[in-house]
Formats: sequence, C-alpha cells, structure tokens
Amino acid sequence: MNVVFHIGYSKTATTWFQKYYFPKVVNSSYVLLRDANRIFLNTDFFVFDSQKARKDLIAISKNKNLLVSSEHFTTAISFGRHYGYISAGIANKIHATFPEAHIVVFLRRQQSLICSAYQQYIKNGGTFGFKRWLHSGDVFCMEHLLFDKLISYYDGLFGKSNVHVYLFEEFRENQAEFLRKMNEELGFEVDLEKISFAKVNRGIRRGIFPLLRMVNHFYKKPVGRKRFVMHVPGMTSVGRAIYKYLNAYRFFGSFLSEKDFLSRKDIEDIKQFYSKSNTILSKRIDAEKLRRFGYFLEDGQ
Repeated sequence: MNVVFHIGYSKTATTWFQKYYFPKVVNSSYVLLRDANRIFLNTDFFVFDSQKARKDLIAISKNKNLLVSSEHFTTAISFGRHYGYISAGIANKIHATFPEAHIVVFLRRQQSLICSAYQQYIKNGGTFGFKRWLHSGDVFCMEHLLFDKLISYYDGLFGKSNVHVYLFEEFRENQAEFLRKMNEELGFEVDLEKISFAKVNRGIRRGIFPLLRMVNHFYKKPVGRKRFVMHVPGMTSVGRAIYKYLNAYRFFGSFLSEKDFLSRKDIEDIKQFYSKSNTILSKRIDAEKLRRFGYFLEDGQ
C-alpha cells in the first residue's frame, strides 16, 4: 500500500489540491481534511494511539493506497505562538502510524507567502496592521517559514528519499506539466483532462481591504489576536459577505500584491532572516531554480 501525506505549507494551493485534485486520484483513497485533522491534529500527543489511527485509516482506504492532506500539519499560518511544537508533534504522530509514508511538502517564497498569509488573517477577521501582524510573534512567527528546519526534521524520521519537496511557483508556472511529473514521482493516477484549474482563495482587492478591516473591529472572533471595538451580532456574516460578493467586482480595484505591504526595509529584513535557510534548502532544490522564483539566498550562492 502506497501512503502519501501532504502536509502543506499553507497558502501553497492546498485548498485547490484538496478540492479539485486529490479526490481525482483514482488509485488512492483520499482522506478528507476534517478526518485528517480529527485523527492527527485534534488528539493529545501523549495519548495518541498510532495503532488505532493506522487501523482506522486503512479501513477508510479499503486496503487501497492512502492519501492524507492537511496544511495544518505544518501548523496553521496564524498560530505563531505554538513555535513549531505542533509541527514536530504531528510529524512524530505520522511516523508512529505510517513509518513507510511518503511526505509531500509545498514551499512558497517567504515574502510572497507572508503577504498572502496576512490577507488570510484579514479575511478571517483580523484587525492588526501589516507590520504589527508580521512582528507580533503571537499571530505570525517568522521562524515558521524556515523551511529547511521542517524538511530536515521529516528527513530524519522518514528518510530523505521519502520526503518530496515542491515549489508552489513551479506549479503555478505550468500546472499540467508539473502535475504530470508529480504523478509519476508519487505514483498517482489522474486524468488531467478532468481536472478544473479554477482559482480558489483569491486575494483581496484594494478597495475591499479597508472596508473589511473596519468591519472586523465590530465582532470578536478567535484569529490569534485582534482588536475589536464591540461585538455586534451578525457582523461576522457581513464580513464574509463583503469578501465573497463585493470582492469579485473589478470596480474595487486590482488585487493586493507584495508591493502593497512590503517596504524596502521589510524586504531587506526578510532577506536577512531567510537567506541562510534558503541556501541550505538549495542542497535539495537547485539554487538557480530558487533564485529564478525569487527565494532569497546568501550572497555568492
């Protein structure tokens, strides 16, 4: 039985894969996100029963190949306060359950992922300004995107040959060609002609962003941390409606991009923080490819 765990990261087309792609893998039983989280995320580490988890998942698979996906396995992007404990704990749970598993992890250049994650924070009800969010350490944590650390940890558990590292940018550049290569590597059987490439989780338009952030001040919701003036019943639905309906109209401007959030100093700080990690990553993924897609590397690398 071939067992594959897709662990994220968040904001690397995980929702698209879970909605449009993984259910179409005909030679694997796809475990829904809610079941993946129920078994591995929402269980106490010290009482986790790996034998029961294995039995339950094999029952779901009906002894076919198994495909499990949850971006929360690398820790939800808005929970910086957990400082990697969840990521490491779930890695150990997966290994205890399926030590033979193949691990799939998608990466995205940090400066792009950070801006996407901040927009998700606002969609979820957040109110902090970008810089306060970025440096809070409580909602977002810079260390969360030291990719080499997580990959090295999984390598140590499952073996380097069983940990498959992909770039979101390469997927976005040529989706069909990327998927053909990934299918061959992971043993997936998928009819690509039946796959929808519709975009999900679009960004926020410039005209919608201040409106959404203002509405967020009028309800209390657990999104890490936020400010709120008062809780007005029903405002959660108002916020969702603004994004779902008004954000679709071009009248409200173009979608926000990195340049709308990152100052020159921010970019330099991000470069200084992640360049060493990405240089270590270049032992796994060609440095020229990383550089082409905008990953910061140390000078001379």
